[in-house]
Amino acid sequence: MTPSSLATFISHARDKGMDHQTIRMLLLSAGWKEKDIAGALASESLSMPVPTPSDAGSARDAFLHLLAFATLYTTVISMIVLLFQYIDKLFPDPTEAIYYYDGGTSTAIRWSMASIIVAFPLFLFVSRILYKDCAAHHEKLMSDVRRWLTYLTLFFTAMTMTVDVITLIFFLLDGELTTRFILKVLVVFALTGMPFLYYFRTLKMDPTEYAKSSIHICFRWLSIVLVLAVFISGFYVVGSPSSGRAERFDEKRLEDLRGISNEVYSYVFAGTAWELPQKRVKVNDLPETLETVAVNAQYQRLTLTDPETEVPYEYTTTKDSFSLCATFSQIRDQNYDIQWNHPEGRHCFEFGLKDVRN
Repeated sequence: MTPSSLATFISHARDKGMDHQTIRMLLLSAGWKEKDIAGALASESLSMPVPTPSDAGSARDAFLHLLAFATLYTTVISMIVLLFQYIDKLFPDPTEAIYYYDGGTSTAIRWSMASIIVAFPLFLFVSRILYKDCAAHHEKLMSDVRRWLTYLTLFFTAMTMTVDVITLIFFLLDGELTTRFILKVLVVFALTGMPFLYYFRTLKMDPTEYAKSSIHICFRWLSIVLVLAVFISGFYVVGSPSSGRAERFDEKRLEDLRGISNEVYSYVFAGTAWELPQKRVKVNDLPETLETVAVNAQYQRLTLTDPETEVPYEYTTTKDSFSLCATFSQIRDQNYDIQWNHPEGRHCFEFGLKDVRN
């Protein structure tokens, strides 16, 4: 819709004998946009409005571009997390706390793999639709939505690479460079640099070059190869889904055995299992069965059977000790609670009445 002041001025200028070019130059010098001037001149001369290309700058375009860039960000961030975890596995930090929770690495890897499974195929699909639209309708290359979101992406990636290089230089000057730090810097630089180069290059292409350029195919296949390589490596690090399920069962077995051992101590001694031995007073002998322990439990409801096979846990006693046995699916070799580490298969944990393990 032409602003009334603009239409009035054009009509007045024509009455004074000015041509289109003169009117256009006057309006441009006053700060009017080329698009508004062209529309006003056309409206003043023509009896029908200038047709608008189908879907040019539409809500559909905005949705597709937002979805494409959102899935791109998700994929890149997930890839960085995965590669950081792999680097930490290959080059462990000797200054890391001994109580570091190893299971957190597996959780982070699985979350990132799940994000890639959803986000990356969607990114490829939406990007393909946008490429075909821009190749068929050249005016969409100049869409405000496309240009704004692309420039925002270029800004974010450029800032990330800048901070990455600054961090590298700082640690270089500080003399704290390590192999794993350098690898992480290279990962961030490479994974943000790829989309930066691609979108920076395509943003400057004319319609003919955009439709015929091989950069789209190169970027697509390079992304696919890189994502597949990193994704498949995740299965090597954390195992298959069935391995993850087995890990959950083993964690539940240990949780059950911890609870049972604590309740046995609470049954035998007055006071809790977390008190020092010299502060506890023995009031009962060791219970003969786990059922007795469960009936007299003070702090939690006990599970006495294996969560997978439903076979009862083994419980044996001597005068001054007892043992709890279970069959595990995997080896546990963690850096924390090492007394609960175990091999694959059947394993028994020994507990003395003088040495509380919890």
